[in-house]
Amino acid sequence: MSNAMSPHPLPIDLPDDFAQTPSASHSVKSDMPPPPDVEPIDPQDAAANTYRQPPKGPLDPVINAIHFASRVCGVASATMFAVAMLIICQLVFMRYVLNDSTVWQTEAVIFLMIGATLVGLPYVQLLRGHVNVDLLPLYLKRGARMTLAVVTLLFGMAIAAMFAFYGLELVIEAYEGGWLSETIWAVPLWKPFSALPIGFGLLFLQFFADFLSLITRRSTPFDIREGAF
Repeated sequence: MSNAMSPHPLPIDLPDDFAQTPSASHSVKSDMPPPPDVEPIDPQDAAANTYRQPPKGPLDPVINAIHFASRVCGVASATMFAVAMLIICQLVFMRYVLNDSTVWQTEAVIFLMIGATLVGLPYVQLLRGHVNVDLLPLYLKRGARMTLAVVTLLFGMAIAAMFAFYGLELVIEAYEGGWLSETIWAVPLWKPFSALPIGFGLLFLQFFADFLSLITRRSTPFDIREGAF
């Protein structure tokens, strides 16, 4: 049925060329309300949900330097894992293909894996990759959540400082005592032990940077956006 014979005021069975014209969607206007599943956007809510710009100040170089050191630790940790993997491949080739004995490979892999884990601690904290249970912070109010975050970071700094201090004592004692590993390779133990104070010392600095960012409103407690709940 053509449009001329239609009793309805609205066009029915429009031609295809009309629907494809650029001005078709703008020329036809309707006073009908939007569907019920379409909610209008409140400009105030949209403005409230936008992230605030972090403040600028003299602490920025300190925080950025600590973050850079943590990223360097991440690169060093990944490199140590990659070297350990290559040594394992060389160990398998030497033992099962060439039927040759291995002297240093197993011990080197152990030291590299442990050292990579310790050195990578600050980078994992930078990415918030450590095991975290955020059920309680999600249901706390803003003030209680802030208090819990401050206490958590203070405890983290205390534990990291303790491990870094006693790790440094262990390195000094191993160096002065000439400690060697009980293998044919006889590695000076102060070298692998040094990963302990380095990793936990830089983890302390990363906790400190997170603490500064928190108290200066550069970050939110537990990275939970304000007004999310």
